[in-house]
Amino acid sequence: MAKQIGIWLDYKEAYLISLDGEEALVQHLNSEVEDYHLRGGSRSRTPWGPMEKTSERRLLERRRQQLQRYFHKLMDAAGEADELFLFGPAEAKKGLEKAIAGASNFKPRLKGIETADAMTHNQMAARVRHFFSQN
Repeated sequence: MAKQIGIWLDYKEAYLISLDGEEALVQHLNSEVEDYHLRGGSRSRTPWGPMEKTSERRLLERRRQQLQRYFHKLMDAAGEADELFLFGPAEAKKGLEKAIAGASNFKPRLKGIETADAMTHNQMAARVRHFFSQN
């Protein structure tokens, strides 16, 4: 029987639900992606001089790298599966889908992606069981 894993994810955390017969094992992973807000710049020492800007490009690049590390951590955790199902409320699942498509050595086959709201552990396990029973 194929090993099946469902991943509920958003930008803050992810839950990996692996099915083992009737039992569902739930693993929690934090994303460690910072939620930042740009603050104003600071004045130069010259009176009435120009205001220095904050580097939005630097902050966006930092977030992109943190998301890449998060997606690779999820892919490493789900690497032993045969089939994969992604679901969750945010667009993080689409980012993980792109990371999977770009990885040449990722073994599990992506079976589906669906939008889902916040769920309890039992609801997540039931959703994963329902998805894999239909396919």
